[in-house]
Formats: sequence, structure tokens, C-alpha cells
Amino acid sequence: MTELSRSLSAGAVPKSPAVPTLIMVVGLALTWLALPSTDSESIFDTAAIGVGVALLAATAVEAAAGVRALIRTDNLMLWVFYGLTLLEFLFPQPDVNSSVSIDAATRGTGIVLLAFFGLVLGRHLVSTRSSPVAPVDFKPGHLFGLFLFAFIVGYLHIFIAINFDPIEMITQMGRPRFTQPWGRGKLGDISALLYELSLLIYLLPPIAGFMFARSKQFSVLQKLIVILVLSLTFFYAFAQGTRNVVGTYVIAMFGAYVLSKPDLKLKRLLMVGVPLAALLLFVSTLMLELRSAGGIGSLANDQRQYDTLYIDHNMVNISNLTNVFPDVVDYLGLEIPIQSIIKPIPRALWPGKPEGLSTSIEAALGTFDGVTTLACTFAGEAYMAFGFAGVLIAGLIFGAAAGRWNQVGQDRNSSFSQILYASGFLCAAMSMRSLLTMVPFMLPTLAMWVIGKFWLPKASVHAR
Repeated sequence: MTELSRSLSAGAVPKSPAVPTLIMVVGLALTWLALPSTDSESIFDTAAIGVGVALLAATAVEAAAGVRALIRTDNLMLWVFYGLTLLEFLFPQPDVNSSVSIDAATRGTGIVLLAFFGLVLGRHLVSTRSSPVAPVDFKPGHLFGLFLFAFIVGYLHIFIAINFDPIEMITQMGRPRFTQPWGRGKLGDISALLYELSLLIYLLPPIAGFMFARSKQFSVLQKLIVILVLSLTFFYAFAQGTRNVVGTYVIAMFGAYVLSKPDLKLKRLLMVGVPLAALLLFVSTLMLELRSAGGIGSLANDQRQYDTLYIDHNMVNISNLTNVFPDVVDYLGLEIPIQSIIKPIPRALWPGKPEGLSTSIEAALGTFDGVTTLACTFAGEAYMAFGFAGVLIAGLIFGAAAGRWNQVGQDRNSSFSQILYASGFLCAAMSMRSLLTMVPFMLPTLAMWVIGKFWLPKASVHAR
């Protein structure tokens, strides 16, 4: 074993216990029974409190088994899905009652509760046997080399677009979203092939998290380069107002750091994690202002459009979709999973690729203006595809996939497996936001797997 792998030998990612699942199932049932019928905001508020309490209780039970019991893909999915749907309703949302009817709000809440049920049950549908990915390992030099590779190739389309001018790059990053010269066209062209390589940027946070945890194994120059690259990466995501991207960066880096610190105590984790979560919520509000006002320069403006925590009002969107499907528009069926699968394929390789759903979320909700984009999480998209049955099936599949991916993290003696596992957090988090963007976020992890399968064994032999 290398220095990196020896430092990981104190424990694997534990399996999903039954008691937290029972707590969640009972909590979801009680929440459904406790839903009021007074107004839509009260319905969402009750769901936010009920599910939040159940999720906290289940997480507390898991925490008793140690820090690594918390760093699991299924736990991540549950908390991300809660953050996308119910978290904002712990705070006042004054415009909700005028945006959705009581009946629709009840149906929408039922969809979300059903999705939670599928997630918590689905994680028990896979074998509990460990499945090591590859008998290979990272040396510190290989890990730093991989970081540089992901940086250079991931940012290559930006470097080319600004003629390798770093000042121009920073200037363009601070401008309003979608105005940069390196943006991907709607229909794509041959340059879109290069743009797709930017997904390698998502490997930078988890690799950096491992390097920070084992900082003594890297030189001062290497650590300085990592800090500079990460600063650039977080600045770009922040300036563009892409809250989901910043969130996945933080989750992947923090998760990778904790995974490589097997002796990390729960108290220390909470001392770092709780303020980090609070900061992330605060930053997300600022980023929403950036996206609404246009560019990072809007921070100098004292006028604010949001005076409460606002995510995306996904609960409102999900609820209103039940007014459309299937009474006005038929369920879309396999159209949604097919669109998800083919999304990463550039039109340069497939000129006849379908341009989108026959009925988009925006069109269904009457906001199709070519500019506004709406989100409804995987639960809303699953409902658009197959109704309530689709929501349950999607939840079960994601829960089972999370349980299966947890087995990758059980190979505690391989730093490669741990980094590969942490890189999967990106796709896990993004899949909760949308089925349609899930597959592109699988590609960085797939690239990591290819590196471990074909390059790393040869590099290890040459290094001996």
C-alpha cells in the first residue's frame, strides 16, 4: 500500500442501517397524515417540518456509528432532495398561496413524500457485499498530475476562447451569465465536443479535498497551485450564479476530505460542517441576486430582490404540474429517460438529435419565453413521465443506485476507490435536481474510472 492508502485503512463506508429507514418511513407517514387543508403555504410548511425532523432523527442515529456512517451517497441524496424541495419552507414564502391551489399543493406534497419513500427503501434493494473497483492506488505524484490534467483539459475551451489571456478570462467570468464567448450553443457544433470536456472541472474539488487532507505528502508549490485553481473554479461558479454547481463543489470536496480522515471526530465534523452549510445558504442567496441582476457587479447594488431563503420553489412547480399531467397533456413516458441518456451527445455527432421534450416544464406551466428556465427535481420529471408510479419507481432506482455506489467506498485500502467514490457525489446530487442533467454528470466519474482501469496500473508499474 502507498502512503495515501495506508491513511485510509481505519474504516469503510458503512452500510445503510434499518433503524434510520424505519424512522424515515414513520416520519413520512405521520407528515402525510398531519397535512392541513387551510392554505398551500401551511401544507408545505408542515411537510418541511415533518420531513426535516424525521431526517434529523435518522441522521442522528446514523451518527452514533461514527462520522463515516454519515458520508454515504444515500444520505447525500436525501439531504439534497430535502434542500431542493422543502428547506425553503422553513422560512416565510409570502407569494406561495397565490401561486398554487390547496388541492395541487396536497398532490405535489404527496409526490415529494413518495419520492422520499422510494429513496429510503430503494437503498436496501441491493446486495451488501463489497465490490472493489480496481486493485490500483494513487501515489501523491499521480494524484497531483491528475489534478493538473483535469484543470488543463477542463478549462481548455475557455483558454482557447480568450486566446490564453488570464485577465480577459477573469473579466468575462464576472459578466452576466450566458454572455461569455466560450458558451455552448443551443444546438451545438463541432466546438461542443471541446465544451463537453469541461465536465472534468468537476473532478477538481474531490481531488483537492483528498490532497488537503493529506497535505504533508505534497510540496508547498503543489498546494499553492491547487489553491489557485480551486479559487478560480469557485469564483467562476459563484459569479455565474450557478448555485447547484457551487453546492456540488462543496459537497464533493468536503466529502473527499472527510473520507480521507478516518480519525475525524463527530464534534470536529459538526464544527466545520454546520457553519459551512450556513455559509452555503447565505452564498446561494447572493448568487440568486447575481443571476437576477446580471453579473458580479450587481453586488454593489444595495437593492435586493429576495429577503428570505429562496431555492427554486420546486414544490410549487411540482404541484402545478399535477394540474397539467395527465388531464391536459398526456404523460411523456419514455421521452424523459431517453432525453436524459442522449443529452451529452453533441449535435455535431448526431445532427438529427431531438431538441428537447415535446412538452417542456416551462411550456407545461405557461412560462415558455425562451429565457426563463424552471426546475421540478427528479420527482417532478418522473411524474411528468409516468405519474405517481413513475415517482416511486424513480425513487427506488435512485435509492438502489446509491446503495450500490456505497459499495465502492467500502474498499478502504485504495485511495483511488475513495476518490472515485467521492467523485460520484457530483452525479448523486445533480440527479436529485433533474433526471435530464444526470447523465452528463456521470461522465467525470466515468473518466476517473477509465484512468484507474487503464492508465494507473501502468503508471504504478513504471514508478517502481
